[in-house]
Amino acid sequence: MARFFDRDGLRHALLARGERLDWPSWLGFWPATFLFFSIACGELIYNGTATLPSVTGSALLVYVAVNAIAGLVVGADAWVAGGEVFSVLWSTWGRLGWFRFGAPGRRGFFGGLDVPFEPSVSRITFVLLLLVSVSFDGLLSTPVWKTQVARLPDALLPGTTLFQLFETAVFLFLAAFAWLLFGGFAAAVRAAGRLEITWRETLAGLLRSLLPISFGYLIAHNADYLAINGQLLIPLLGNPGGWAGVHLLPSPFDDSYVLNPNLLPSAVLWYAEVALIIFVHIAAVVLAHRYLTRKARAVRQARRAEWPWIVAMVGYTMTSLWLLAQPVVQETSSSTAKTSAAALITPAAAGLTTPVAGP
Repeated sequence: MARFFDRDGLRHALLARGERLDWPSWLGFWPATFLFFSIACGELIYNGTATLPSVTGSALLVYVAVNAIAGLVVGADAWVAGGEVFSVLWSTWGRLGWFRFGAPGRRGFFGGLDVPFEPSVSRITFVLLLLVSVSFDGLLSTPVWKTQVARLPDALLPGTTLFQLFETAVFLFLAAFAWLLFGGFAAAVRAAGRLEITWRETLAGLLRSLLPISFGYLIAHNADYLAINGQLLIPLLGNPGGWAGVHLLPSPFDDSYVLNPNLLPSAVLWYAEVALIIFVHIAAVVLAHRYLTRKARAVRQARRAEWPWIVAMVGYTMTSLWLLAQPVVQETSSSTAKTSAAALITPAAAGLTTPVAGP
């Protein structure tokens, strides 16, 4: 849409000028960052409203208009590079892929990470939001969060507008905390290795090691969700339009298909998540090592610089695994409770009068 409206003739007709406006340097990646934050809030906080067909349709129409106006005013290339959220998101994830398709970097997995991220506040914030959004989603399902929510005053009951605003504030706080945390470790890396660059340039260089973690955590966090809800594609293959009496494929590719919630057993899911998280964290340490080896003046200084970042990686690994374990722990505890309840109820149902010893 931006490229369709990026025409000199349209600019002459609508704006009385043929030249595009320059993309201001202060704007950076803020439009894409703001849009990503809005989409994440719509998914995690305002999901009940954002998924209404009327709201989704209106949002899409507004986004079409935004892209058209941006293409008309600043041009499609500038808008796609720093403003269009999906283009910025795919170009960020694309640094991990094998093929480059003309993008900077070498061909091969993680080849795009040879090119450092721009050391601007907006670009760093966008990449950190990729981490924070998934961590925040995991936090919402933990018993700790639910316990704290239960202690909130009545004005902040879940489902109310005030509670949604409270969750939004928590999301913003986590983003700010990620800035302080990783920014602090980047400053420690710079000091330990005596690097001749600023702490923000150090953080931007180390972001390449955070990207595999955010992608691996995104896959691990949503694996169970995709395994269960992805089964909905099976009946859709037999009747993609939901037309009455239409059966393009035989059973189970129709409405007779029943979802299997145990397609991925908890043990299989957990060990696969652990393996994936450990792998991406090892990749992160290797990428950080390569970066610091190039930036440090001597091997000894590079090794000293690695220690603060290794501490950060170990801490984040522990946090990631704890967040991933919470749904598994809850499911296991729920199953154990049901089994215990059945063991206690069965003798009474059978007419036995002897008390059953319990814990």
